[in-house]
Amino acid sequence: MKLKRFPLSLALALALGGMAAGCAQDAPPAPAAAGSPATAQDAHGHVEAHGDAAHDADHAHAAAEAAGVDFPVPDGHVRWEPDAPLLEGMSRVRTALAGLEHAGPEQHPDEATVVARAAEVDAAIEYMFANCSLDTEPDIALHAILARLMAGTRALHEDPADTAPVADMEAAIDNYRQLFDDPAADAS
Repeated sequence: MKLKRFPLSLALALALGGMAAGCAQDAPPAPAAAGSPATAQDAHGHVEAHGDAAHDADHAHAAAEAAGVDFPVPDGHVRWEPDAPLLEGMSRVRTALAGLEHAGPEQHPDEATVVARAAEVDAAIEYMFANCSLDTEPDIALHAILARLMAGTRALHEDPADTAPVADMEAAIDNYRQLFDDPAADAS
């Protein structure tokens, strides 16, 4: 059987459409059993097993597809009002990216700095997943933006010498600015 490929935004809409609105976690992640592959719960309580090569390949493929894909801005879109955790989380993302922006050969941060800044973005994303609460439509858009940021941090962790993913992460922030009414994002 041949599977059809769906655009990221459609896949996210289908995956999240049946879920209650909001990003807040209902339960803490379940600990991994001794001797079993590591597991974690995502922000919606879905259990993910880590260590399975096929599973890791699926995540790598999904992350690769997230890169470069703007969430569509509808005609006549009135920007959504972000909640306080979203404002905080995106501020933390912008701060972490600030030291990596426009990094050319002469300005390239050392690999430890790149990894640390990518970890700061990851922590901000985890904070948003755990704390933000949005209506369904802006929540779906936010997940697309966060997927793009996670694709960038994954690439930075894998090859901190290559800061090319920062450009797409900045584009994800620009997409966020188009979709959400965040005065701090507009000022930066």
